[in-house]
Amino acid sequence: MYKIGVDIVQISRIEKSIESNSFLNRVFTEKEKEYCKSAQSWAGIFACKEAYFKALGTGIQLPLTQVEVLHDEKGKPYINGASNCDVSISHDGDYAVSTVIIW
Repeated sequence: MYKIGVDIVQISRIEKSIESNSFLNRVFTEKEKEYCKSAQSWAGIFACKEAYFKALGTGIQLPLTQVEVLHDEKGKPYINGASNCDVSISHDGDYAVSTVIIW
């Protein structure tokens, strides 16, 4: 059985949130923090985490750092430790969106 989760995030909302170290520490792992260089990247990873929980059907689980979104050598995102899923992240203009498929 396939499960899908989709989430869209307004980049400006995340841009304001990442000004807070407590938000960064609650939501993002150290490797994610090292990767992110722009508000679009932060928003894309955030959307991916929410899409993952939607695909699981569990609702948002805290801490959000229990899900780590990494990127392979070609830049393709994946969820660390989740070999049974595929991830897509995109952003354009004011929004970032992510889709996660679990099988």
